[in-house]
Amino acid sequence: MTTAETGDGRLEEFLADPESSALDLATAVARCTKAVGIQHSVVYLADIQQRRLVPLTDVASPLPVDDSLAGWTYRTQSLRVEESESGGMTAWFPLLDGAERLGVLSVHSPALTPAVLRRGRALATLLAMMITSKRAYKDSFVRRTRTEPMRLPAEMLRAFLPPRTIGTAHVVSTAVLEPAYEIGGDAFDHSLTETTLHAAVLDAMGHDLASGLTTAVSLAACRNARRTGADLPELVECVDDALAHWLPDQFCTGVLAQLDLASGMLRWCNCGHPPPLLIRDQRLHVDAMRREPDPPMGLPSLLAG
Repeated sequence: MTTAETGDGRLEEFLADPESSALDLATAVARCTKAVGIQHSVVYLADIQQRRLVPLTDVASPLPVDDSLAGWTYRTQSLRVEESESGGMTAWFPLLDGAERLGVLSVHSPALTPAVLRRGRALATLLAMMITSKRAYKDSFVRRTRTEPMRLPAEMLRAFLPPRTIGTAHVVSTAVLEPAYEIGGDAFDHSLTETTLHAAVLDAMGHDLASGLTTAVSLAACRNARRTGADLPELVECVDDALAHWLPDQFCTGVLAQLDLASGMLRWCNCGHPPPLLIRDQRLHVDAMRREPDPPMGLPSLLAG
């Protein structure tokens, strides 16, 4: 029998042990599960296209996001409970890194008491932080969340992308790229300050490695200017200058936007890209954001040459 006191003590020992940070995640999950006094748990990670929930180890099978209780938890970010086929109960907890959904945690116990549910939530929070800290350099995550080989341009660009979803209690920005394994010059970027949500959608000419390089330079130039306080027109100029200097034969279309979090005012620049769509109250407002676009970024130097 595990009491709250002994469970808390084991968790403190686990967190205080310097060797815990060097454990592979599967071992860390097992030890952390035991430390909080839970009988059994399984971590499921969402694949790139968010179609399947893939177990971290081979002890379980992948589950569909659209047709499973685990998928319901992932989609709604809420607790779900069911009877286990082997007896006892299973609780599904969302694994969240801020606003980003990482996957779900399955917790099995003979009975889902308030104490078990409380420990399950704590375990899900702790494991989400561990996953976030390790996934950038652990290829085991990448292998388990891919369902097919990725082309080189896509591999390169995905290394530059921010998390799929960012947000606060007031605003959420999320993006996906399809076809997920064959992107060439397509990319997105978003970031938050205390006052502003910055977002960008980019698409370089072509669908080869050169287009990926063009978008990578455009992303870097945009971020570099943004982090020095540049305004929207200045961001576009910085991308123009970077492409003219480093890739004078390439250009990139895009939409760059800034949302003021206090007033709700959205400002955007459309650089040769299809206009954004405005959907409000589940209704599409046709042509609400259609404006005469500016030239694609990098094109001025091509025309001048």
